[in-house]
Amino acid sequence: MNMSVDGAFIYFTIPIFGGIPITQTTVSHLIVTIFLCTACIVLGKRLKKRPDGLQVMVEKGVMMLRNMVVETMGEHNAHWTPFIATIFLSSICGSFIGLTGFFRSSTADLSCVLVWALMVTAIIWYNNIKNNGFLGWLKGFTEPIVVMTPMNIISEIAQPVSMAFRHFGNIAGGGVITTLIYTSLSMASAAVLNLITASGWIVSAVLLLAGAGLLLWWKRTSGKAKIFFGIVCAVLGVFGLLEAFGILSGVPVLAYGIPAVLSCYFDLFSGFVQAYVFTLLTMVYISTSLPAPQETAAQ
Repeated sequence: MNMSVDGAFIYFTIPIFGGIPITQTTVSHLIVTIFLCTACIVLGKRLKKRPDGLQVMVEKGVMMLRNMVVETMGEHNAHWTPFIATIFLSSICGSFIGLTGFFRSSTADLSCVLVWALMVTAIIWYNNIKNNGFLGWLKGFTEPIVVMTPMNIISEIAQPVSMAFRHFGNIAGGGVITTLIYTSLSMASAAVLNLITASGWIVSAVLLLAGAGLLLWWKRTSGKAKIFFGIVCAVLGVFGLLEAFGILSGVPVLAYGIPAVLSCYFDLFSGFVQAYVFTLLTMVYISTSLPAPQETAAQ
């Protein structure tokens, strides 16, 4: 059995500017964008002075995001809440869309998160130049001493790269691990079932009877080992019989369950964590270029 871990599939190419490929990532991110825009329009309509039901939940979520921005970036940067919320929700939905089974997680593509990281870097540079002037911004690379200039330049370049690769690596890595486990279990399933059926259906029947016997024996005696081996023998016996009669021919029965659970873990838990980490780093980096007014005046 061959395994292939490829990048995003290219649906078609727009024949302008040398060709613009429309990939799975492009479609997934477009769907996420449409979903978020539609949700904002629908949830923002007919707001009540005395909120109830869904409006209460929406306002609670907005206040949580605003409080997160204020705590990290300061009250003077509270107006950045829509931008931070957009990155946070786009990242989460971009990871969760992979759970559909039809679309690829947009955050599993380096081009997507790298654009976000470069956008954040551009905002930081713009604010630094606006506050310190172009020459003042260049002078900042020589601080605290001139000899640190190369290191400061490398650090400035490494910042968006590390942000992008951290997010992309964890999401894409989860997909690779899930694929490897699924392939390994598929090969193990084929090997075990072929070994059982090669000896004829009698072996499968014996395994089924042995498993049933161990489970019935457990009711009269104690022992967790009997339960485990009983279930294993019974399951192998059933699958062996189904394979022998051609019902499960070619079906990787041992590959079901574990890859799905791991996929949910990486898409749900890891997707949320990476969205939070990326958003937190975005707030920290931008806040360094937008100090409080009193700090700016002191400088």
